Amino acid sequence: MAKFCANGHQMEDSWDLCPYCQKTGFQKVDSASASKTRLESEPPKDPPASVGSARRTVLLADKRKPPVVGWLVAITGEQRGEDFRLREGKNLLGSGIEAQVVIRDPAVSSQHASLRYEDSKFYLTDLDSSNGTFVNDTKIARHELKDNDVVRLGEVTLKFKCL
Repeated sequence: MAKFCANGHQMEDSWDLCPYCQKTGFQKVDSASASKTRLESEPPKDPPASVGSARRTVLLADKRKPPVVGWLVAITGEQRGEDFRLREGKNLLGSGIEAQVVIRDPAVSSQHASLRYEDSKFYLTDLDSSNGTFVNDTKIARHELKDNDVVRLGEVTLKFKCL
């Protein structure tokens, strides 16, 4: 018999605490409803008026992101070893959630720099950040990046790799 926490996460029978939501308590599911999926057993909460109860398939072409054209790899800081994919067009670098390359460092501005790929070239532009943007230990306002350049934002150093 299946066992679920109060939030619907499936748990092993021997567990008293859900590893996902850290809540105690559980609900047992009888075998008749165990074969149903959660979507089938619970009606949607406030579906959009325009969609109604019908579900719509999204075309993969509509969901695809622009192709990857390069990477930044963190070589220092809390995110050491983490790589960030760079795509065609504008890539925002910063500590804010709207950035495509999110750097977790208190010395990095929320919108610190912009890395743009256009005409087969990469351009890194400082966005008037508080602590500046550096390429190969030189402070820059705008710079054309080359493969293996070292970029520093705050106290985080990143290595640039292009395709």
